[in-house]
Amino acid sequence: MSDDSPLDDIEVTRTAREKRTRYLTPAQLRTALREESGYVCRKSSPAHEGLYDDSKFILRGTFFDTGLDIVFTVETDRVVVVTQMSQHSESLRGRFYERIGTTAADAVAALSD
Repeated sequence: MSDDSPLDDIEVTRTAREKRTRYLTPAQLRTALREESGYVCRKSSPAHEGLYDDSKFILRGTFFDTGLDIVFTVETDRVVVVTQMSQHSESLRGRFYERIGTTAADAVAALSD
């Protein structure tokens, strides 16, 4: 079995790259996902099982002095940064969000459980 982690290969989509002048560069996004901590959750629906994709996560925190939500997906062999945005949602701790942990590694682990 390989020790490779999806976090070894982080792809930053065009949408996320286009926001680098306001938020983080692709290199900073990779560093944040690999090394930083915050609040990691994914959307959930108490009434509709399977409504949201279990592999899509949000990492909320302050990275490189910027308060940010990083939206990413975990695939078998890589992580894809979908977008980055200001923390516009009042709370990611409501009933429609499932807390996963504090790091992107926690998101990877949640899918392998």
